[in-house]
Amino acid sequence: MAIGVCIETFFSDLPYRERIRKVKELGFSTYEFWFHDKRFDGNALIDENKDFNEIAELNQELGLTTTDFVFNHPDGGVVGALIDAGDRSLILDSLEEMLALARKIGCKAFISGSGNSREGLRREEAIENMVGTLRAAAEVCARDGVTLILEPFNSKVDHPEYFLDDPATCVEVLEAVDHPNARMLFDIYHMQIMSGNILDFVRENLRHIGHFHIAGVPGRHEPEDCELNYPFIVREIQKMGYRGHFGLEYWPTVDAATSLKRTREYLGA
Repeated sequence: MAIGVCIETFFSDLPYRERIRKVKELGFSTYEFWFHDKRFDGNALIDENKDFNEIAELNQELGLTTTDFVFNHPDGGVVGALIDAGDRSLILDSLEEMLALARKIGCKAFISGSGNSREGLRREEAIENMVGTLRAAAEVCARDGVTLILEPFNSKVDHPEYFLDDPATCVEVLEAVDHPNARMLFDIYHMQIMSGNILDFVRENLRHIGHFHIAGVPGRHEPEDCELNYPFIVREIQKMGYRGHFGLEYWPTVDAATSLKRTREYLGA
């Protein structure tokens, strides 16, 4: 079972080089982070560029892999919306810089957000815009072997203004894009809140899914104490043929190291 750690939600009191070392010390081989230009301190995002040279050196020294980081999102990275045709040039023009960063650290996936809803923008037009921008971006990313993973969020609890809050709409977009370098990030926490029926949806749409996130529902804390049977869910997804990673992206209720050790044991990883 390939389990990775989001170093934004864990060890937020430490500089990133120490967070990455903690990942290795705890026995994980992969990790991910959010934005190239923001630091999360446990309470807020702070403007601060990550040191990709340092990250590359640590990955090589420790034998770690950065599975993905956020490319575009309403809160950081490239602040451009896929649903807004006016942001298409911004997103596409930013790709070369972001790909150079990914190349430096050996990262092969970007998380892509849809953007927040725009007043007066019809749903059909928003989807059409998203398809066009995502297809063009995927074609550029394919040259570096990088996959864009499009993430639906929940709009009921955490992201009330976010457009893409429905996994079925995400599949609709990806089928229209029809490119192997555009897939879905299925965050089980977000999608349990929005629609539930996790395993049936994954079974029907696994070919579109490139990555999973794990967190407890409700509360976004440890997965062992929530309404979902995560060991069963993860085993079933693996039985379906999924061979990628599951990223732990939750708010620990105890010391981060203790929480991660406990979660690994719970998941049987």
